[in-house]
Amino acid sequence: MKRFIIIMVLLITSQTISAQRMLPKQKGIEINSGKLFTGNLDHYFINGGLIVHSKKGNYMLYALEYSRDDIPYQTSEIPVESITSEAAYSFNFIANRGKSLMVNFTLSAVAGYEIINRGDHLLYDGSLLTNDSSLIYGAGGKLSIESYLSDRFTIIVSGRTKVLWNTSRNQIRPSVGIGLRINL
Repeated sequence: MKRFIIIMVLLITSQTISAQRMLPKQKGIEINSGKLFTGNLDHYFINGGLIVHSKKGNYMLYALEYSRDDIPYQTSEIPVESITSEAAYSFNFIANRGKSLMVNFTLSAVAGYEIINRGDHLLYDGSLLTNDSSLIYGAGGKLSIESYLSDRFTIIVSGRTKVLWNTSRNQIRPSVGIGLRINL
């Protein structure tokens, strides 16, 4: 495994960084994963999306996300899963001259579905859940640091928060994550 990682890093870093990047209408695929700040380190999200570059390092993002959270209940936990879609626009906030390191700010609209206890209302001890699975919607903001490893590969470190309505969990959901973008 160590040999595979070393070979991949060498292949990625051996590419030239002098070609043009972030051309208008250039597309890319982005994959992110991270932790939700809900008090438990087991809460996570996985996100995949399509980006379309516009001018000056800005881009549009269309993404799907799965997140997993738990509600503590006696000696166990009740799973809360969210599946959301996101439409966003990212503004280039700060960048170096060659645009190989950038800080972006993203605003997004979010809509999806929240599933509580996998749709089962009856708990293991016979208790009845009063909260139902429901449609959720809201807005989000993200601050990300993006570093180009080559013209095709970008590493993304981000901090973000979402404000969701019609949810049975916390309305404000902050998180941190790391991701990889492949420019096509």
